[in-house]
Amino acid sequence: MHKTGNWHGDRYYYGLHYDLHASEQDTELGTRCGADELIPMLEVMAPDFVQTDCKGHPGYTSWFSTVKDASVPPGLTHDALAQWRAATRQLGLPLHCHYSGIWDKAAGAKHPEWCVVTADGSMGGAPFGQNAGAPTSEKMCPRGPYLDQLMIPQMIELIARYGVDGFWIDGDLWAVEPCYCARCRAAWTAQTGLAEPPVEVSDPNWPRWWNFTRESFNAFVTRYCEAVHAHKTGVLVCSNWLQTFKNPGEPTVPTDWISGDNTFVWGVDGSRCEARFLSTRGKPWDIMLWHSYCSNGHGNPRSPATPKPPEMLMQEAAVLLAFGGNVQVYEHPPVRDGRLIAWRQRCLGAVGAFVKARRAICQHTETVPQIAVLHSEHHLFSAVRGKTLFWDVDVAPVRGAVFALLENSYGVDILDEWALRPRLAEFPLVVVPEQDRMSDDMVQALKAYVEDGGNLLLTGSALGDRFGEAFLGFRGQRVEAHKAYAVPVADGDVLLFSSAWGLGETTTAESLGVIGAGCCLDDRLLPHPCAVCRCVGKGRVVYVPAALFTDFDYNRYPLTRQWIGELVARVLPDPAIRVQAPVCVDVALRRRGATMFIHLVNRASGIPNVPNAGAIAEMPPVGPVTASIRMAGLPGGVSARLEPGEVEWTFTEGRLHIRLDKVRLHAAIVIDMESPNLCRTPCREKENVEHRNIERRVQNETNA
Repeated sequence: MHKTGNWHGDRYYYGLHYDLHASEQDTELGTRCGADELIPMLEVMAPDFVQTDCKGHPGYTSWFSTVKDASVPPGLTHDALAQWRAATRQLGLPLHCHYSGIWDKAAGAKHPEWCVVTADGSMGGAPFGQNAGAPTSEKMCPRGPYLDQLMIPQMIELIARYGVDGFWIDGDLWAVEPCYCARCRAAWTAQTGLAEPPVEVSDPNWPRWWNFTRESFNAFVTRYCEAVHAHKTGVLVCSNWLQTFKNPGEPTVPTDWISGDNTFVWGVDGSRCEARFLSTRGKPWDIMLWHSYCSNGHGNPRSPATPKPPEMLMQEAAVLLAFGGNVQVYEHPPVRDGRLIAWRQRCLGAVGAFVKARRAICQHTETVPQIAVLHSEHHLFSAVRGKTLFWDVDVAPVRGAVFALLENSYGVDILDEWALRPRLAEFPLVVVPEQDRMSDDMVQALKAYVEDGGNLLLTGSALGDRFGEAFLGFRGQRVEAHKAYAVPVADGDVLLFSSAWGLGETTTAESLGVIGAGCCLDDRLLPHPCAVCRCVGKGRVVYVPAALFTDFDYNRYPLTRQWIGELVARVLPDPAIRVQAPVCVDVALRRRGATMFIHLVNRASGIPNVPNAGAIAEMPPVGPVTASIRMAGLPGGVSARLEPGEVEWTFTEGRLHIRLDKVRLHAAIVIDMESPNLCRTPCREKENVEHRNIERRVQNETNA
């Protein structure tokens, strides 16, 4: 894969993100973060890089900015940023600034003409995404003067005065709203020839207007990236959530790395998707984990934030590390003076030790292709019906596919059209979850992929028309809206709800069962297949004429998951690698050279599954896990790494059979696929020389 990003180097693997979002009322900022206080606390946590408070959404700086339109708290007495720079420089750590981009309340108050204008011409009062009640006048127009008159000058000031090493721009993609100012209207008309932009999401031109907004924002980010890079080579720039799971497509905006701050609670599912998508972008990446959480809604006074148990952060981190990502943790102590709190830093130090212990296993690996889930940018962007670039993006069918496949113990990657088309032939199976607005080129590429021996699982009633009766062997008769029909599962059935159920009949395909009116009793069966399977050329396709994966994302029914597993077994009956694990264990198949890694992440919570219990404090070990791998000859060795575990293996009739007794949190099975072991008796814990050499190098760098 072509690499386009930049990072500080392999050693910078675990980060601290600290921000306070300075406000007009702040007077204590910087009074407790001198080097004598910061350095001991940073040494306890031992981060590899640091991102610190600079300018948050209120628009006020935590340093004495001299840029003309800067907003500095009037009661500010200490320069916190200077102290963080001194401490990090003494420790040899890169320092990034947390800087709020599009969202700047103080700039909006000073310069209403810089702001986003709503469709009715006002600049305030519109509810916004997850920040309901935040007025539109707090959001900057990406085509306005804000970038040249405040943001870029302050970024240059920070580089010149403090020698900062990078910027993590917050309040950017997820804060963008369509703007109806004169600048945006003129650009819209020049680009489209249309006199007026749409004002309602139901307007046929709304997707075009939404994409115009997206392109305006991309140009905004490109300009500040280019300005920073031109001013000083080596200063890195990241825009929070840009080029992540909800923003697919070729990553052309010249950011240096990709990052986003995960949800504060129940974040594992989000990381499961982000890791499998970000690892296909060709840039360094991380996900920021919140140190604190609350169980009943962020900002709820009855649920004050409290630090997560270290095991909870370790579990969230393991999902990311398995795919080669970096990790940073957002620390936000309940004090405003800039201090770090010793006991909290000790917890983060334990998390850091967990993260760094996995570097030799996880870093610089690539996927072992098994199942690709298509996350089409053309589908996502061609019919969007929302007003934000982040919160209103519908990824439910892709999430549902990923969760169902992982819980059937498959290796899964998420690829958009840009990433998948050049790599189609690498994947034994491609899953297309209700991506009915994918490009025509993608449809043709998938048909050719099957003809050449690939396997395809399609879901969604509209895909029947996109792929056609001749390819699917299924003739549609009618579509029923918002219906739940029963589908057969082993010796039972489960109700599957779909916003559009395609009722039809088989022509040249094999029916995989029929639907039932409420349940699959003989006298309630309907003459319509729930799924069909057809051989096409050298490959095969399975088609489900309903929103199967949207349903699974919403309901997560075990019987639905089981049926999905049965469908995958039909379309991929003899995979080269087959892992069998408890449902709570995610599998990640990775490799480095001739070494294969089977990562196993235990998602068990250890507590009752109730809505107001967000903590994960005790993960019960689960197992066993077995794996069967088709190989040409004996492996050089098989070992269990990262945590204690007994691994046994045998090689018979061209397949390697492995059994690991248990997984506590994050284990890996390491297999030397190249050097033959002439001993034909079962082996345990044979050392992998290549892996050990990497471990020694990592340890030497850490000691240095």
